[in-house]
Amino acid sequence: MAGVGAPIAALVADLMFAARIRGSAPAARTAQSLPALLAAVGPATRLVMVDVQARDAVAAVRGVRDRAPAARVVAFGPHVAEEALAAVRAAGADDVWPRGRFVRDLPGLVARVLGEGG
Repeated sequence: MAGVGAPIAALVADLMFAARIRGSAPAARTAQSLPALLAAVGPATRLVMVDVQARDAVAAVRGVRDRAPAARVVAFGPHVAEEALAAVRAAGADDVWPRGRFVRDLPGLVARVLGEGG
């Protein structure tokens, strides 16, 4: 059974994006696998970021929806990865952003989500 969950969690394909996310959200739990992500997600999770280039990105979105239905899910990836971006949207991601927008808007996204109830 899942615990309470981190307020922010992320599934990332590479460590560079994990460091970038933790730079904007130091308390964020970052994972490079589906089991590690799902272990970090629970009812208290408010934001989950999913890199469409990570293995199991679609399953991650579905798993987050099951464990933390109220969490905002933002998927991101290269703008040329149209099929992967469409797949995570179909799986239930709230927002699907090209990587450039994600990088640009990450600090504001974190501030808004944490400010909404935390």
